[in-house]
This record gives sequence, structure tokens and C-alpha cells, in this order.
Amino acid sequence: MKTTLTVVLASVLSNAAYAQIGINTAVPIASLDIVAKRNDGSTAEGVLPPRLSGDEIKAGDPQYTENHAGTVIYASAAVRLPSPKTVNITSAGLYYYDGKMWQRMLQGDPKKLNPQFAGDIKNSVQPSDHNGWYLLNGRSVSSLPTTAKTSATGLGFTTSLPDATDRILKTRNGAELLGTQGGNNNMTITRSNLPDINLVGVVSGTAESAGAHSHASDEGGFLLGGTNVGNNGSGHYQGNGESSSWGGVGLMSSTSASGAHIHSLSGIATIPTGGIGAPMDNRSAYLVVNTFIYLGE
Repeated sequence: MKTTLTVVLASVLSNAAYAQIGINTAVPIASLDIVAKRNDGSTAEGVLPPRLSGDEIKAGDPQYTENHAGTVIYASAAVRLPSPKTVNITSAGLYYYDGKMWQRMLQGDPKKLNPQFAGDIKNSVQPSDHNGWYLLNGRSVSSLPTTAKTSATGLGFTTSLPDATDRILKTRNGAELLGTQGGNNNMTITRSNLPDINLVGVVSGTAESAGAHSHASDEGGFLLGGTNVGNNGSGHYQGNGESSSWGGVGLMSSTSASGAHIHSLSGIATIPTGGIGAPMDNRSAYLVVNTFIYLGE
């Protein structure tokens, strides 16, 4: 009782004189200055924050507002079914309230410069799950350890984790749901994807002739039929165009001249492109890694 009264009295006097509070000291040097009562190990020293389970912290959600940023609590156990404010309480430890949700305070491995929170994403050349990081490969949530399953459920993944296999990460746009998958690695060009341009070429040639002309054979002549005399090869050549040649079949090397006339051609020209319609790879140059999500240890 004497010790308790001494501490309380010292605190009151200190507060009155310096507008500061000192515990085990009459001369505090800060708003709250706590000095160890013993330094020989005969007493337990330190500051012991409130101790609550994750579920008890969750029950107090309505009480914590932005004005409570900086509040520190020791969670004695993970929250079983997390709320948006308690989704990071995945194991026992010290947590602080940042004005919106509870965050785990850095502890343990001194090489760990940044604390990890449920839902953090990273790329790594690690081949498999490690230290609370789980491979995003579309696995069933029910296959995860209890702690990881609780975190995944709190993040909205109740059936399975997203599958990041052969995908890049995209920042959310508007009302898109987090964890949604989309896009394609390959694309095939269709006619509507071609540029809206006219192809320009040069065409040359003669479509008509203004005067009388004849048509000659480049092979030396051609046969004219039209008689009923047997074409058995018994006749003899008697002149160009004579019907008695070759047994009643005349041989001609050109047609008679005719008046001016035109020659019309019509049809559809098909020009092959040489392509086979193979899809194109839609990705830039890349480095192959794994994608992990942190769900707690």
C-alpha cells in the first residue's frame, strides 16, 4: 500500500507541477514517463497493454473510430470470423488501430523490415508456400490451414483463391471486384481489326481498239471445222483458209479483219496473303515468377 500511494502521489504532484505524469519518478521528462521500479531483476518491469482475444476485439468494432488511431492491444488469439477491421488479427500478438483497421505490430525476425498483412500480394521466385505466403494457384480454400482459411474468408475468398497462373496483376478500375480474372494472352486479328484504308495500285493494258484489226495465232495457225467430209488426213494442204484442206477442215493462221470492237473481261481476283490465321502472343518480354498472397502463419 505504501508503494502504491507513493507512486500515485508522485504522479499527482508531477502532473500539477509539470503538466506531465511520472511513474516511479518525481521528475518526468515526457507526457508519461515510466521508470523501472527495480533494476536487479527482483520484479517484473514493463508496460502491459490490455489483453483481449481476437473475437473480443471484434466485438468492440463500433467503439473504434478514426479518433482511436494509435490504440494498442495484445490479441491473445486470432479472430475466428474476421470483420473488415479485424481481418489482420490472424495470430496472437501486439496490434495497433490505424483509424480504420487493426494492424499487427512488427515483431520477431529483426530482418523483417515490414510487417505483413492479410491480403498482401507479392511476386517471388520462391517455388511454394512459405512463412504465411500462399501460392495463388486457384486452390480450394477448404484445403488451407485454419489460420489461412480464416484470412481468405475474411478477404472474400470463400470457395477458392484466385488463380494467377500466367497472368499479370491489374489495378482495380471502378466497381471491379477484387480477385476478378480477365483478359487473354493471345489475340487473333479479324477483318474488323484491319486499318480503315484503301489500298492503291497501278493497272495497265488495253481494253478496246478504235480500228479494224485481226487476231493471229502465235502457234502458226488453227483448224476451222464445219464440214462433213471425213477428217482422215487424206487431203493435202492447198492454201490458207481453204475448206478442202485436211479432208474438209481448213487451216488458218489469222482471222479476217473486222470493224472496231471491244473485248470485255469480268471476274473476281483472289490474291493470297500467305497467312495462316495464327494467333499472336499479346505479352511483352517477361520474367517468370510466382505470385503469392499473405494469409498469416
